[in-house]
Amino acid sequence: MRSTRKRLGSAFRITAVAGGLTLLVACGSSSSSKPIGAGNASGGVRPSGTVVADSGFAVDKNGFGFENYGNTEGISNLTPAAMKSLFGDQVCARVADGNCTLTPSAAKWMATQNDGMNGGHCFGMAGLSWAIFKGTVPASKYGSDTASQMTLPNNQPLQSDLAAVFVTQVTDPTVSKKIQLTPNETIAKLKEGWAAGTGFLLAFYKLAGSEQTGGHAVTPVAVEDRGEGKMGIILYDNNFPNVPQVMVVDTAANTWSYSTAADPRNDPESYTGGANNKLELFPVDPMIGPQSCPFCTGGQTSTATGVGSVPGTVKGGSEYNYIYLNQEGGAKGIALTVQDLKGNPIPGTKETTPLSFDNAFVPPVLAVPKQSPFLIKVDGSKMTSQANAAVAIIGPGYDFGIDKIDMNPGEVDTIRFDPATNKLAYQTNAGAAPDIVLGLDGKDVSYSFLFGGLALSQNGGTIEVGLNPTKQTVTASSGNTGESQIDFQVERLDQASEEQFDSEPIPLGGNESLIIEYGKWKGNGTPMPVGIDHNGDGIIDETLVAPDKS
Repeated sequence: MRSTRKRLGSAFRITAVAGGLTLLVACGSSSSSKPIGAGNASGGVRPSGTVVADSGFAVDKNGFGFENYGNTEGISNLTPAAMKSLFGDQVCARVADGNCTLTPSAAKWMATQNDGMNGGHCFGMAGLSWAIFKGTVPASKYGSDTASQMTLPNNQPLQSDLAAVFVTQVTDPTVSKKIQLTPNETIAKLKEGWAAGTGFLLAFYKLAGSEQTGGHAVTPVAVEDRGEGKMGIILYDNNFPNVPQVMVVDTAANTWSYSTAADPRNDPESYTGGANNKLELFPVDPMIGPQSCPFCTGGQTSTATGVGSVPGTVKGGSEYNYIYLNQEGGAKGIALTVQDLKGNPIPGTKETTPLSFDNAFVPPVLAVPKQSPFLIKVDGSKMTSQANAAVAIIGPGYDFGIDKIDMNPGEVDTIRFDPATNKLAYQTNAGAAPDIVLGLDGKDVSYSFLFGGLALSQNGGTIEVGLNPTKQTVTASSGNTGESQIDFQVERLDQASEEQFDSEPIPLGGNESLIIEYGKWKGNGTPMPVGIDHNGDGIIDETLVAPDKS
C-alpha cells in the first residue's frame, strides 16, 4: 500500500455493514490569512435607519469576537464524543469508559463533514451564537460570560460544538424546519419569531443563471426602516465580528441585496435576490438538540442531547446513497456526475450546492436513491495541476470509497456501484492505483477493509471489490490487467475489542480474484483465511493462509 495506515486513516476515512442529505453550508473566512481570534472591522452596508423590530441580540456583545475560520492547524472539528452527543450510541461500535469508538460509516461521515468545513464554519457560528445569547446553551460551558469574550484556540468544547451545530444543516429536525421566503415574508417572519422568543439563522445564495451558488449563513438580529420603501435586516455576520452588517430589502420590488464591500456598487461578489432567489430561515432551537442519523442503519433509535442538555430519542436510516468528493479534488477542478449504468439520468437524484462564502469552494454532494445502481464520472477535464482526490459513497450503515486518487489534468475515471450486490469497480486510464476502502456496520460487530498495493499497467485498468455479508467474504481483483499483487487490511470492532490484520502482498494473475473469509478470522495475531478465485465464479479454487505482518 502506498501509505502507512492506523485505523484506516485517509483523506476521507472511506469505509461497507455486517449483516445484511441536503448539504453543508461551507462558508469561508473573509480573511483567511488573519490569525484565529483577530477581529475584522471591515464590511459593507451599516445600520442607518430606525429600528422597528429588535431581537435583543447585540452584535458586539453576543456575536463571537473571532472571525469565521476554515480548517486551521490546532483547531478541531467533529470528534467521536460530539458525534455521540448528536446521534447517540448508535454511532458507536464500542463505548468503553465513556469513550465512543465510531462505527465505520460514522467515522467516514465525520471525516467528510470535517473536510467540508475547510470552507468555513458560518452555519455553526450563526446558530450557536444565538443559542448562547438565549441561554439555551450556557456561555459558562466555554469559559466566558458572553460569546464576544470567548477565544477559539485551546477551547475544545467551543470548537467541537461549533462543528456539531454546523453539520445539523444536513440532518433532521434542522433541515425539516427550514423555510424559504421572499424578503418581505422574511421580515414578517423575523418580527413574528422574535416577539415569541424564537431565533433564526439566515442563509442566502448568489445566483449563477438559475442555479444557487456561493452562499453564506448569518444571524439576523433586528429590522430597520431606511426610508423610501427600503428596509434593512441587521445581521451578525461571522465574517465581520463586532460590526453589524445590513441586508437591504426593497419592499416595493420584494428584492434583497447584500454586500460586504465598503461601496456595494463596486462589489462583484454582491448577493442579490427576490422571488427567483429566496432567503432561507432556520429556527435555531432544532439545531441545538439531538439529530436523526442519515448514515446509521435504518430502524435503530438512540438517546442523544445535541449540544444542549435536553435528551431526546433519535432514529437512523436514509433513502439515499450520498456521494462526496474531497475539497482538494473539487478545488483543483475535478467534477463528479452520476448516471445509471446505461448513461441515463436517475429519477430522484439530488445535487445540493453548499454555501461557500468569499469564493471558498466545497464540491456539491450527490444523493442517489439507495436501491439504484449508478456510474460516477470523475472528470478532470478542467484541471490545471495534479490533485489528490477521494470519492466516498455513504449509505445507511455502510460506505465504499476510493482514496488517494492521483488525478492528472484531462484524466477521466469512472466508478460503478451496485448496492444490490455490494460491488464497486473503479476504472482508470492512469497507471497509479488508488486505495479502495469499505466499511460495514453491524449490531454486534463492524468491519472495515482497505485494499492497496495493486499494480496496474501504464495504461491503467479496473479495480473491483465486492462484499458478501451473508457469506462474510470480501473480494478484490484487478480484472484482466495481467499479473498483479494486492495487500489488504481488516479491522474488526465490537463491544469488547478492536482488532486489526495487515497482510503481506499477495500475487494475482490476470482475471484472478482474492477472496477474504473475514468471518473465519480468529483475531489479532492469527492468520487470515483467504483464497484465490481463478475464473471469476466466486468460488475459491486455491486456499491460502495469510499471516499477520503487523
